[in-house]
Order: sequence, then structure tokens, then C-alpha cells
Amino acid sequence: MDEQGGLRAIGAVARELGLTARAIRYYEEYGLLRPAVRVKGADRLFDESDVQRLAEIKRLREVIGFSLAEIKELLDTDEVRARLRTDFQGAADPVERARIIRQAIGLAERRLSIVEQKLAQVASVREEEQARLARLRGMLADEERRGAVEPASNQEAR
Repeated sequence: MDEQGGLRAIGAVARELGLTARAIRYYEEYGLLRPAVRVKGADRLFDESDVQRLAEIKRLREVIGFSLAEIKELLDTDEVRARLRTDFQGAADPVERARIIRQAIGLAERRLSIVEQKLAQVASVREEEQARLARLRGMLADEERRGAVEPASNQEAR
């Protein structure tokens, strides 16, 4: 942190999160991030909420493998969830509270759909790799039966 009320320059944030300043700028251009302070001709300055958002972007991108479009949709729904939470807390009428909960359920269903689509894509890639491995093992077994290659068990004994 620096003396500017907890604001950090892009370079410091990049080092802290293991990102590049270029990646952070790209996330900003793509609409995933709005730095706390941006002074013309000067470094972008980030507060703790910006750093947390960048850490979430990194997690979604690197660990889970979401595209930037998927990340944008998830982050946009985070903002809607926060608004719904505030609306719910400020509402006393049970009918209004139920309406807000229905909206939150729809939002949660949409988020789950995004995650399930990604899981289906990953499962498809996994199945392709399993099929490729099975084909290769079958080819090896055929060659070993023909005597072209010593069985792996004989090679390991050497």
C-alpha cells in the first residue's frame, strides 16, 4: 500500500497478483475492471476492491478456464447480486422480498448454467483424450500381438 489512502499503482498490483500490467490494462479495456482512480497521463490506481476483483478474474481465467466473455457475465451478475441484496435488506413487504428472491434465483440459475456449460466443455475434452489414449493402447496391443514390439512388461524387467 502507498500513502494515497490505500491506493496502489498498476505495477504493484500486477506484481502482487502475478499478472502483467498489460493484462490488467486489457481487462480494463474489455470492461472487466474499472480502476478506483485514473489520472490522465498517470498510472491507474487500484483500491482493495479492485485488487480483489482482479484476483477473481485471475482465478476464473487460470484455474477454471473461463473465457473473458464468461468472466464478464459472471462479474456483471455479481453487481446485480449486490444490488438485489441491498434491495432485499431495504424491503419490508413480503411480496416485494419474494419478488427480489425470485430475481436472485434466476440470477443464480444463470450463473450455474455458465458453470455447467464450462464443465460440459471440459468433460468433452476429457472424453476425447480418453478415447485417444484407448486407441493408442489398442494399437500398442495389436503391435505387441504381431511381435513387432516387446511387451512393456518384458522391457521393464531389463
